[in-house]
Amino acid sequence: MESLFTILFCLHMVKNSVSLDQSNLRYQLCENNTKLSRSCTTQILGTGHSDNETCKVEYIAPNSSSCSEFRPIDDTNNAQIGGVSLSPYILPVEHHDDHSFYSVNYTVLNITFRNIKWKTMKFRFQKYNNIQESHCRNIVISNDVKINDESVLYYDCYWSLTDANYNGQGLMLDFEASDDVIVNRGQYLFNIPSAQMLSPTISAKDWKPFIYVEIFKSSMTLHIMPPPSHLTITTYQVDVMKMCGNTSKCHNVVKTKMIELKNTSEEVTYDHSLLIQSGSYYFVVTPIDDKCKTGVYACQYVESPRMYINPDDSEPLTTQICIASLAAIILSIVFVYYVALVIVRRYWCREFGHELIPPPRILIVYPTANRLHAECVASLVSYLRAEYGFDISYDGDIKNTSHGDPYVWAEEAFQLATHLVYIVGPAENTNLYNNIYDKPIITAHKDVDNVILSRLRQSRGKRVRKEVMNIFFEHSDGEIPIETKQDKHFFLIKDWQKFINHLSKNLPPKTQIMRTEKGKCFLEDLSRAKKLLSNCRGEHVVKFDKGCYEKKTVV
Repeated sequence: MESLFTILFCLHMVKNSVSLDQSNLRYQLCENNTKLSRSCTTQILGTGHSDNETCKVEYIAPNSSSCSEFRPIDDTNNAQIGGVSLSPYILPVEHHDDHSFYSVNYTVLNITFRNIKWKTMKFRFQKYNNIQESHCRNIVISNDVKINDESVLYYDCYWSLTDANYNGQGLMLDFEASDDVIVNRGQYLFNIPSAQMLSPTISAKDWKPFIYVEIFKSSMTLHIMPPPSHLTITTYQVDVMKMCGNTSKCHNVVKTKMIELKNTSEEVTYDHSLLIQSGSYYFVVTPIDDKCKTGVYACQYVESPRMYINPDDSEPLTTQICIASLAAIILSIVFVYYVALVIVRRYWCREFGHELIPPPRILIVYPTANRLHAECVASLVSYLRAEYGFDISYDGDIKNTSHGDPYVWAEEAFQLATHLVYIVGPAENTNLYNNIYDKPIITAHKDVDNVILSRLRQSRGKRVRKEVMNIFFEHSDGEIPIETKQDKHFFLIKDWQKFINHLSKNLPPKTQIMRTEKGKCFLEDLSRAKKLLSNCRGEHVVKFDKGCYEKKTVV
């Protein structure tokens, strides 16, 4: 029995760079045309041992049943099998030919097994949603080897050297670990980063973290790789996103979490429950430093692969019924309490206090490059002001100010606004004009949208945040700015009522009507008529249900 403190499966770099010929041996275990089992005994027991069965890596054919069959995902934490983590790094490779010598950086993916409590580890890498491209292996450690809590095994794959198309691709890691008694299952989703993101000289302005998502039956855990040591990242903003439907343009923010970095040398994790409805979910991680927080440059962000979540209905029916009944009772009580609270706040407190809820102050922002789109925005603003009494600011108001300065107006309008509505424009190629007479008139207002979006970016870290939403007309197929991409989406005219209700917060009809001058006049006329007619002692008309005539009586 050999005591094992550290298992090193030697696929790691020894020097800062290697030649292409030298590296061939290092990535043989990752190539699918390597159909032989290979020993890792020397990495466990040292070069003096020749027993190939002590530790071996078995090749599994990609099209075999063993590669395609894995147990269903459950809620078992991987702590029972030890730690399993992913981390990419760059491998500089020297290229030589008769005329030149140069070095190229490649991305290498490392999977690390710590505190090993298993005897066999079957794992599979494959492109996300593409089962045809798989990489399957099975690591077997002999029962004669004693493994303690400090055990570590590394496995690196040099895909970038054999297939550069993996960079930026979504991949999935499935694994099953067994100790001859218990089998534990795990699944990770991630994108392979480019070598640029792993460079030790990258700036905070350009850096995006490597992230991977661990999937369980009723939860998921986000893992964020620590930043390079020379960067001063202070916070991660984590947004849990849900796609609205089949369209890739519509996304809703399920939850936002700000995570302050206490130790920038360790991986950060964030757990999120999946006790939610079915749909496609993904994480958006934004690293924040002082300069991006103050708007010196835009904060970068990275997105995880999309994950379709469908609640598992494999539980016994009696368990489902009990859980559903208990959940229904709890939700009913909460819902009744919520409705009662809303009624009290809206009708009792407001009516007795004679308080008129002020309308929101809405700031309209839109790309000004297309004249037809600008005309549609002006028409929408005019209609919302006249029919709903909304307090709206948009760049068409600049000419009515005393100073006429678009930048002063933008700052004042942004400070006063409670809601910011970005109206997405048409695609940029529609702004190409056939002749000079079709071109829009370029004014000093053309950059107002960029000024306001910049202020929005700077205000993201503040406690009081504005309501932000995106509006799509039927011709709105242009790009959504980064500053509003993760906020609410409304498609007009289909979502008109939802849009109005969101702005008006579903106020009672009387309060809503009184927001406009015409509405106030209408209610005043009704009130005057009611008062006069109730005091009238004139002629009344009495209608009989069974008669087709009217009978007049004089009181």
